[in-house]
Amino acid sequence: MAIDRLRAGRAGARLARVRLEPEDVLAPADEATATHPALVLPPAQLAGRIQHTLIGQAITDRQVREHVTQTLEHGFDAAIVPPCWVPVARRELRGTVARIGSIVNYPHGSGLTPVRVAEVRALVDAGVDELDATVNVGFLLSGRVTEFVEDLAAVVAAAAPIGVKLMLELPLLDARQRERAVAAAVDAGAAFVAVASRFSVGVADPAGVGYLRRSVPPSVGVKANGGIRTIEQVRALLAAGADLIGTSAGIAIVTGRGNAREPGYSY
Repeated sequence: MAIDRLRAGRAGARLARVRLEPEDVLAPADEATATHPALVLPPAQLAGRIQHTLIGQAITDRQVREHVTQTLEHGFDAAIVPPCWVPVARRELRGTVARIGSIVNYPHGSGLTPVRVAEVRALVDAGVDELDATVNVGFLLSGRVTEFVEDLAAVVAAAAPIGVKLMLELPLLDARQRERAVAAAVDAGAAFVAVASRFSVGVADPAGVGYLRRSVPPSVGVKANGGIRTIEQVRALLAAGADLIGTSAGIAIVTGRGNAREPGYSY
């Protein structure tokens, strides 16, 4: 099955992509006719599943404009930029079908809920098409489940009709807490879930992605991010059930040229 995605307009409450069928994800590796498409497609054809990421404290106007140009040139799914640079990226992409994404309360997710909500609303007003939001994992670790749930619901509601991808910080949680985090994200109306932010996940792995894919309904997407630098990693994560890949090394991955090591400001 082809893995081309549908481009969602800003009016869409969720990020609509063409999903990979479950039988593709779960098919035995030794059945050649059931090989997952991500394992055989050329790297350039996987660019549409990569969110080209530029995150950090020393990002400049020039870097943002170059980042947008690269997103268009290689056909990446979206350009992810720091919140303050969303208006610049929006101007650069005017008249194109490419999307702009940004991050909310990154990296720790420990801001007051009204502050997080205000940031979301400001980003929507600035023209963002989708958001990657942290979660307040400290609430769950403290047994304050109600506050955790209410915070997620407030963030997602504030973004409407923009879709939100929630980074759940699962490596920091025990089994019961992980279940609660996933359930809260689904109940809040998350468009996508991710195992964790760059700082908690370390390097994205197929096992974590597979857990999320099995734990959320088909209407909720799964994003993999964290230390993804090679085409082999991208293929394995897509085959495990990821719909999107977040990485700063996208150009090296899809072209096979240049340094694939992610810079310090990546996530």
